[in-house]
Amino acid sequence: MTTSRRTTRPRARASGQRGFTLVELLVAMAAGLIVSLAAFLLSKNATRFFQNEARASASHLAATLGMNRLTADLQRAGYLSSPNILQDPEVCQVPASPVGLRRLAGISILRQGSEFLHATELNQSIANGLHPDSIIIGGSLNSTELFEFRKISDESGDWVVELNPSSTAVQRTLERSRGGGQSLTQIFAPHRFLRIMVRGQEKFLYGVIDQVNVIGNPPIQISITLKADPGLPTLVGLADCGVTPGGATGDGGWVNVVSRVRYDIRSLVGKTTAYAPLVAPVTPALTGDNGRTELVRVELGEEDQELPDTLELIAEYTVDLKFGISTATAGTVPGVTNPQITRFPITAIDNASVYTNAAANDQPGAMPQRVRSVQVRLSTRTRAPDRDVGFPLGADGRRLRFLIPGISASANTFGDTAPSGSPPVYARMRTLYADIALPNQAYVQW
Repeated sequence: MTTSRRTTRPRARASGQRGFTLVELLVAMAAGLIVSLAAFLLSKNATRFFQNEARASASHLAATLGMNRLTADLQRAGYLSSPNILQDPEVCQVPASPVGLRRLAGISILRQGSEFLHATELNQSIANGLHPDSIIIGGSLNSTELFEFRKISDESGDWVVELNPSSTAVQRTLERSRGGGQSLTQIFAPHRFLRIMVRGQEKFLYGVIDQVNVIGNPPIQISITLKADPGLPTLVGLADCGVTPGGATGDGGWVNVVSRVRYDIRSLVGKTTAYAPLVAPVTPALTGDNGRTELVRVELGEEDQELPDTLELIAEYTVDLKFGISTATAGTVPGVTNPQITRFPITAIDNASVYTNAAANDQPGAMPQRVRSVQVRLSTRTRAPDRDVGFPLGADGRRLRFLIPGISASANTFGDTAPSGSPPVYARMRTLYADIALPNQAYVQW
């Protein structure tokens, strides 16, 4: 009997415990679902916010990298070169051709030049009322060295400059090339210009590089052959500069390489370049990638042609590039040589004085040698739109939001209102400013 009572009491207590009812389970499941949904929405919004800010950061980084590269080249404008070859009193003879050499100058700015060169590719910028400029920079941009030469000889009608392979400039270049720097053949590349200073002469000669031959390792002979056009001026009569006609100029001297590069905004989508995989459109219906544009740098040859394999993508998703300048004019006080500096800033309506003074040197009124600083405004956009409305233009024409046409059928020009319920159509912009001095033109008075 005792055993029986001990076994039945626990069973009675167990049978008296209650479980969850169906209603309680449904309520608990509904509450859990609401909590999960809220967590999902918070996570989704946080992810979207992170993606948008990541795109904004990438846009800012692109603008910074582009500005840094452009600044570095502008600071070397006119370096070991001519601020304006057509008016330079230190040029032995102004070449009659080719056109690229005649246009050699520290800088030249083309008003709305990117649009002029690539109008059909800049539909997005044009839809936003932006008309980017372009700029050409000339100088010794590929090497800081002055190379000593032994002689210049006339070989079958071609002028050949023979460098001194034992000179310190050559040895430094060879050492740098072993560490990944540019080699002699890369520096003295075809279509670049060669500035020549013959020992004992005060004026410079200019030629166009045709080819360079480096014999031996280490080199025992380095010969630079110049193109027939424009040739080299010769010593005739009482001329104070030039090379010996029909023979060899054996007094030696120094040479350096000069090049011209252009910065502009264009599309690389669908073009055969090394950047094709990088700029391939990704969901263009939502991002507008099929109309994206970039800031590029390309080297120009003696006929103003773009040289193959020299195009560089400098800043992704660049949408605007504008310039202002400061110029020096002769002082009006007798006996005082300090110049007067006049600033022509970037304005909402293009400042005509910028594009007249800093035009190509063969244009009327152009004085690129008198430019002392260049003001740059560079704008990039985020990869995808994340804003519903735009902002008005700034005082100098700057925009804060960039409409991407095609995202919404009715919003194709800045200011158009997208219909209710459509996705965002405006991307954020990052705009940087810089005022860059041109130290190599600081003391030009002609």
